Amino acid sequence: MKKLNVIGLVIFALGAFLIIGYGIYEFVSRFLGDTEVPVIIRYGLTAVIAGLIIIIISLIQERIKDKDKEN
Repeated sequence: MKKLNVIGLVIFALGAFLIIGYGIYEFVSRFLGDTEVPVIIRYGLTAVIAGLIIIIISLIQERIKDKDKEN
C-alpha cells in the first residue's frame, strides 16, 4: 500500500472513531438518562446494540483470518 493511502486511511479511521465515540456518548447520556423511557426498553436496546457490535467485530476478525489463510 502506498504511503499516502495509509495516511488517508488512518485519518479516515480516526474521524470515524471520533464520530462513533461521540454518538455513543450522546446515546448513553440522553437515552439511558431519560426517566420517561421504561427501564426494560433502555437496557434491552442497549443489549441489542452491544450484541450487534460484537457480531460485526467477530465477522471482521473472521474475514481477516480467512484472508490470511488464503495467502
